[in-house]
Amino acid sequence: MKLLKFFSILFLLIIFLPNKSFAEMPEISAGKTHFDIFKGYYVLEDNVNVVMKNHGVTATITANSAKVNVMTQKCWANGKVTLTHDDINFSCDKAYLQWKTSTAEVVGNVNFKNKKNISVTSDTAVFSWKDKTIDFYGKVKLNAEKTVQFAEGLKLKNKIYAHVQYDVKENKILKLEEKTTDPEIVIPEPDE
Repeated sequence: MKLLKFFSILFLLIIFLPNKSFAEMPEISAGKTHFDIFKGYYVLEDNVNVVMKNHGVTATITANSAKVNVMTQKCWANGKVTLTHDDINFSCDKAYLQWKTSTAEVVGNVNFKNKKNISVTSDTAVFSWKDKTIDFYGKVKLNAEKTVQFAEGLKLKNKIYAHVQYDVKENKILKLEEKTTDPEIVIPEPDE
């Protein structure tokens, strides 16, 4: 059965590979690395470092472990995760990056910093590198210097918010919500 699955995947790759436009092959390093041919992704453990590039966008991920699917252009990272993109730096417990949707979902002990004098901690966050916006959810603590702009009518008055939306390119806070229904950010398993 496994042999049949292997040849089926190989056959599909041969047929569709010439017609598919892929991102560059990621640069991968880890203490332990192997490619799971039946599941179609790299399995990385210990001192993981992944540099993924696509259409001028580069993201660097470090973690205790990760799985990277080059075909679907997705990365799942776990344990002491850091994500760096331009001057944006996240640290968290888990991250899920998708190049097709140009998003990164980060979960657990989220800590964000950039060079524009802003730092944010939250339970979860969703970063769209296409739109250059970040939505922070759940016990959001915002520390912003005077250089950070606020959308009309917004003022920093509380120490903890339920939702904060930040425009990275404009260095501007777009939303400050004290109460909101947090979206459930669930990182899917690579096998789903």
